[in-house]
Amino acid sequence: MADHHPPAPVVFRQTFLFVGLWYATAVILTVVFVVLGGVVEAVIWRSLAPAVPFVTIGICLALFAVAAWKHLCQWVETYTLAADKIEVSTGILSKTVRNIPLAKVQDVTVEQTLAQRLCGLGNVIVDSASATGKITMRHIAQPRAVADQILQRAGSPLL
Repeated sequence: MADHHPPAPVVFRQTFLFVGLWYATAVILTVVFVVLGGVVEAVIWRSLAPAVPFVTIGICLALFAVAAWKHLCQWVETYTLAADKIEVSTGILSKTVRNIPLAKVQDVTVEQTLAQRLCGLGNVIVDSASATGKITMRHIAQPRAVADQILQRAGSPLL
């Protein structure tokens, strides 16, 4: 008699790629603002010279704060494919957990923008007959493989 174990849960997260782009943008703009701040301080408005470093630091901190917020938002959204359900967990200060029973999955769609296709990413949209309705797993690496896993566990034929 064969011993059947349910498949282990698989956890998916949004890719770090777009968060990394936010950090890279913050670094580039920080360099630009530091150079511009130095030019303003040295050449253009000598009367504003005492305020320029504070303004530059404030702008740079704001840029990194936006990147850090995007990073935090990306990190706190998880998608778990269990043996019998898909669980979506979101939230920073408060937590929301949505579940879709795999038996209720009606459709799994993969959407990819041009930028996502170039990076091997995509959105996996799971439509179900349950009250939860539709969930979108955003910026997932190898979205076709994820969709195939969902359909396989739901007992549907592959895409």
